[in-house]
Amino acid sequence: MLGDRVRALRLARDLTQAQLAELAGVSRQLVGAVEADRHLPRVDAAVRLAAALSTSVEELLAPERRGVTGVLEPPTEGALVRVGRVGDRLVCTPADGSGEGWATADAQVRDGGVHLFDVERPAAVVAGCDPIIGLASRLLEATSGPRVVPVPTSSATAVQVLAGGRSHAVMVHGPPGRLHTAPVPVRAWHVARWQVGLAAPADLPAGWVDDALAGRLAVAQREAGAGSQAAFERARHDDADAARSVDGPRVRGHAQAAWRAATDRIAAVTIEPAARSLGLTFHPLEEHVSQLWVALDTADNAVLRAFTDELTGERVHRRLAAIGGYDLTDTGTQVAA
Repeated sequence: MLGDRVRALRLARDLTQAQLAELAGVSRQLVGAVEADRHLPRVDAAVRLAAALSTSVEELLAPERRGVTGVLEPPTEGALVRVGRVGDRLVCTPADGSGEGWATADAQVRDGGVHLFDVERPAAVVAGCDPIIGLASRLLEATSGPRVVPVPTSSATAVQVLAGGRSHAVMVHGPPGRLHTAPVPVRAWHVARWQVGLAAPADLPAGWVDDALAGRLAVAQREAGAGSQAAFERARHDDADAARSVDGPRVRGHAQAAWRAATDRIAAVTIEPAARSLGLTFHPLEEHVSQLWVALDTADNAVLRAFTDELTGERVHRRLAAIGGYDLTDTGTQVAA
């Protein structure tokens, strides 16, 4: 942590907090708060602290750039990424999911390590496929500052990420009573109910649902292990032409699936709210429930508490009501995972 590094460098130079503060032109209270990890210095103060400690600001703020771990897969050279710290591990995920990764990125992968653009800020890493994760994280960061790094992936992969200690929390969904089993002790909250199904542009010819199930129409699909993909496969099992393979791109989230349906003029496996947000026609296949699982050993993290409050609060719900497709009855109720 930054506080440990500042303290170690100060003691190595036989400086008191007051002496370091005088050399850096900051207050002793700021030095004490930084060393206690209660405060992240502004960039100008960090530059002065680094100079006073005879190091570079990059070395002071981001020595962990080596050995960073990808949440889902190893980071690629040159990639723009978002980062968060889970325990002692710095993890990263590509910052290109929204098409504006250049604007939201925290760092770039160079020479086998991650180089931060600014001071490392506390962040919660939340994996799952529901677009509500991104919505809540944007609202939270825009108004109150806490950072949440969304990792779009299937429920099955999110569970694996949680088990591997690469995220603080996950969102999972599935038919009632058929959700995954939590791999570690968690606190769980009910979030919403919604329909999983097929979406397509409104002007596709009649019969597009049958064509999609039979493999006569390309379908943007989720990876194996996704709850929506399982619903699609169950629906295909009852179709006479289900033996035919289904062509189409594989995507990581419901929003991306709906976007591919709209831009490629194909069908997509997604959820009703994602289809509604883009004006697509939607055909339901199953009703699913979604839950937020927070690893018990990080459940008291202040950023996670703020995210949970935002996720289940009025600001998010007003926006979801405007889109439609979310049943928010009992949202925020703590449940057994």
